[in-house]
Amino acid sequence: MLTPKQWRAAMGAFPSGVTIVTSWQNGKPIGTTISAFSSLSLVPPLLLVCMDYKNPALTPIEETKVFGVNILGCDSTHLALHFGKDPDADRFASVNYRARAGGAPQLSDAPVFIDCTLEHSYEGGDHKIFVGRGIHIEHAHVTAPLLYHKGTFPTFEPR
Repeated sequence: MLTPKQWRAAMGAFPSGVTIVTSWQNGKPIGTTISAFSSLSLVPPLLLVCMDYKNPALTPIEETKVFGVNILGCDSTHLALHFGKDPDADRFASVNYRARAGGAPQLSDAPVFIDCTLEHSYEGGDHKIFVGRGIHIEHAHVTAPLLYHKGTFPTFEPR
């Protein structure tokens, strides 16, 4: 039988991009660092994010049916760490963001932002799988992605 420690070590060997998923809770922005993110479909434009059931952003996404995926660039390690800290802290107090009417909070420093409506959610072990339909994209500037690998943020050199 595999242990959670063995599973984490094996999954950590696969590098992933880093995102901050945002939504609203009682009219205030909420966000969390997520590396379990993937494109799902081109037509319709669907993506998925996976979130631990203990994550405080889970219920607001289910209630508002809106979330944003802020794809981080290699110069955004500070944001990944900031949004991964104490869930009771006001993570937006020192961060610039904006939102379109009816949309999710968009971090000003994220090079790519995808505004989504919640299409489906599924149980997946100790995580919830959210399928979002992309309704708006902003691609502010091109940069190398922020990667997460074996518990660190390695440097990525694009060719």
